[in-house]
Amino acid sequence: MTGNLWDIHPQIHILNNYITAESVVNAVLAVGGVAIGGDAKAECAQITERSDALVINTGTPTPSRLDVFLSSGKRANKLNIPIVLDPVGAGATDFRRDMLKTLLKEVHFTCIRGNTSEIRALFSDTQCFTGVESNDQPATKEELLALSKATGSIIVTTGEETLIADATSDSFTELPGGSPMQKLFTGAGCMLSAVIGAYLGGAKKEGKNESYLGAIQTAVATYNAAARRAELICQKEKHFGTMSFKNAFIDELSLSRLGPRQRINSADTFLYAITNRNCLQNGITLENAVEQAILGGATMLQLREKEVTTEEYIKTATSINAICRKYDIPLIINDSASVCKAVHASGVHLGLADGSIEEARKTLGDDYIIGATAHNLEEAKRAFEQGADYLGVGAAFGSVTKMDASKITTFEMYKEIAKAVPIPVVAIGGINYDNVHKLKKLGLSGIAVISGIFGALDIKENTMRLNKKAKEEILG
Repeated sequence: MTGNLWDIHPQIHILNNYITAESVVNAVLAVGGVAIGGDAKAECAQITERSDALVINTGTPTPSRLDVFLSSGKRANKLNIPIVLDPVGAGATDFRRDMLKTLLKEVHFTCIRGNTSEIRALFSDTQCFTGVESNDQPATKEELLALSKATGSIIVTTGEETLIADATSDSFTELPGGSPMQKLFTGAGCMLSAVIGAYLGGAKKEGKNESYLGAIQTAVATYNAAARRAELICQKEKHFGTMSFKNAFIDELSLSRLGPRQRINSADTFLYAITNRNCLQNGITLENAVEQAILGGATMLQLREKEVTTEEYIKTATSINAICRKYDIPLIINDSASVCKAVHASGVHLGLADGSIEEARKTLGDDYIIGATAHNLEEAKRAFEQGADYLGVGAAFGSVTKMDASKITTFEMYKEIAKAVPIPVVAIGGINYDNVHKLKKLGLSGIAVISGIFGALDIKENTMRLNKKAKEEILG
């Protein structure tokens, strides 16, 4: 299941609560699905049988709606149509608890998505639920796998991180969460459940029933990445209002229909991690290091392999690209347009001695990102005129990985370049947690970091600290 539903437009039957209905439908439309919301018992089963997936949201329950849920759910089961259950407010009242027990007994759900309190309420008689939002500690891997086994469903638990448990394949996946700004408006969780439904419907429509877990993982990664990008855009533009974020969020969701080059913006280049095997410590593999960097908040990744054959480069790039796709993170290949094209990465980065931007564009076509190195205003303008989509400018503080890189003459140059070109400008060279504050108010779109990420003992934790610090300093 790819991240683009726009070629197949799966139809999703959504039985949603009336509070968040508009947001939910807009989320499905944004990712390329078609939403229909008929909830009269006289027609609900018929609508379900003509749809590719069903989403049941229990947020505003009534006895009559339970009948609707059962009617559509049973018809979907009979026709092997995937179903998502969003148990909104599970455990809040005896009625909701009894309703969910009935649903789980009589309908099989492909996926159950909720916050920690809602998920816990499904396997606990403790009435600890106090509202739709949850501040509880995340459920454990063992608990989620046990619930998955008991229900036969793939369990998705959302919070600061998103956990996906599937007992059938003995799979447990941890994905980065979205944005704290999602708490500014109601319905963010409901929107995710519907987006999961859209991706399940896409898999169903393509005849890929066996790939439902992958479809769910793609839906979550796409959704959460859009939320994080929207937060960065709002912070950069100093738009902190509820609707500013929500609109930016839905905009970012809708950009999933576009190719990497059309989609790239300053949110992607904010924390640009560049690999270096020589920095890695404690025997960690490059693949594991990349995954930890992404989990820590890296927004784009460049694979730099200087001393390998083309065949080895392609093999490594294929592996790293699979990881980046899993998290909806752009992968940029250093130096080699041919390797980029061979593995269908998001783009290539060219140094001044790595060939021309024009030749790379001929090789790659119009859909791939091309980044370029610049050291001064003249080089920056030339790269932009030749078609570069972003610039890496430095070295900001010298470099321990490129011994010939000298410190940039003045930080004023960053300001000049950022004003002169309308593409993202990223500082590179010796940047780490302790010196990133010196890059404040220079007009930068982000920072590119090598050893400051991959040289850490705890890559995930170090990247999280750097991400938070960069938000304060670069976007502050």
